[in-house]
Amino acid sequence: MNHPDTLEAGNLKTSTLEVRLWKELGVLTVAALIVCAALLWLSGCNNAPKSDQEIKDQAAQTTQQVKQDAQEAAANAKVAAAKAERKVDDIAAGVKEGLNSDKPAPGRAVSPGRTESIDINSASAGRLTTLPGISAARAQHIVDGRPYSSPHDLVDKGLISEAEYQRISDKVVAD
Repeated sequence: MNHPDTLEAGNLKTSTLEVRLWKELGVLTVAALIVCAALLWLSGCNNAPKSDQEIKDQAAQTTQQVKQDAQEAAANAKVAAAKAERKVDDIAAGVKEGLNSDKPAPGRAVSPGRTESIDINSASAGRLTTLPGISAARAQHIVDGRPYSSPHDLVDKGLISEAEYQRISDKVVAD
């Protein structure tokens, strides 16, 4: 099954992330163009005749504003691209870890009555999302909040509720 969000060993499909990045870049570009058009429109609203110098100064000012808006849009696009790249790297690390691991998946029995634990201080965001109730965004918050001295620090730092902690407490450690 070839779904845009699926991962295949050795061949990560990032089309969804790429589409999202292009959409964000498009929105930022459209915003910059709207600002430019609004400034040009406003410059034409004054009915008083202007001297050549006034027109030149206004054009320079408008151009400077558009340049600043374009630089800001480019910076925002860079940040979005870096975040998307980090997410793709986390997914790839999770896939690699899963392929190279001889251990069962988190929460699956290693032996009767025992399950493998996830270290919240070293697990990738992708690995943390395998825990019940942990979304990709919450997993990234957990990664960003490191280090932890105990698993209950997730509750103490306000990253998860006590009820959520109870669901994962037997699956996590803080080594």
